Amino acid sequence: MASSIMSEAAEWLAGKGQPLWPLDEVSVQRLRERCKSDEILVGYIGAEPVVAALLQWSDPFFWPGKTDSGFIHKLAIRRAFAGQGHPAALLLWAANACRAASRRFLRLDCVASREKLCAFYEQQGFRRVGLLVREPYFRAALYELELNS
Repeated sequence: MASSIMSEAAEWLAGKGQPLWPLDEVSVQRLRERCKSDEILVGYIGAEPVVAALLQWSDPFFWPGKTDSGFIHKLAIRRAFAGQGHPAALLLWAANACRAASRRFLRLDCVASREKLCAFYEQQGFRRVGLLVREPYFRAALYELELNS
């Protein structure tokens, strides 16, 4: 389910000329290789899966040495449900899961040039704390949400 939501988002972005994830990167097989099943989050409206993300407990590429956090990756929404607050609800759920796991932060990275996406994360209370540059490939904005107990 998560793979189909992420694939739909990837195809939509590619169709807009803003490719993000190659489809093979969000395939069922790659998601199974990348993470445990309990790290895959899917939000539903009734019986329909509409939003998905990965919540992982380490991220050595973007956040080396950070053991006090949960890390969100590949947040995606089905287009038919965009604009209804479901990604924000999934981030809230992830923040509560981090609190329950005694983590101090929920962290993420996103493409720094995607202004609307950066603004969305900032509206959810995330604070931009850095920029990771891997030229010529990408510039990633690093965001964290400090979690109060």
